[in-house]
Amino acid sequence: MQLTITRSQKKAGMISKEIVFMLTVKSELTEEEKFAVQEYNLGKMVIYNSENSRKHIDNIGSGGLLKAATSLAMSKMSLNISIGSLMRGQTLECKSLDEVLSAEDAIREACENMKQYIKVAANFNGSTETIEF
Repeated sequence: MQLTITRSQKKAGMISKEIVFMLTVKSELTEEEKFAVQEYNLGKMVIYNSENSRKHIDNIGSGGLLKAATSLAMSKMSLNISIGSLMRGQTLECKSLDEVLSAEDAIREACENMKQYIKVAANFNGSTETIEF
């Protein structure tokens, strides 16, 4: 598996032009890894939620049904990266360099986790592992 990160920026805003940092991320999987993602339905597994998304997800359990539904809807509108979307490629817009660094770290960690998920899923083939302590 390979991860490609492309960094760019743009200016946004009507009056005061603020810099928006952009990360375009895409994973390239081997044929074996692609097969495992498809075979074990890993494409929809979310591997990154933006800060805004996490804030709304945390609010889902608090308050009434309407508040939970609103928080769920708001979390869906925020940035979430799944294994499938990372395979297709996705662009993240960050307002600060701290957010850029956090996003890059999270995506790298997510790719490591994705690789482990694929490895573990592929080992459900009747093989036995003996661990000695």
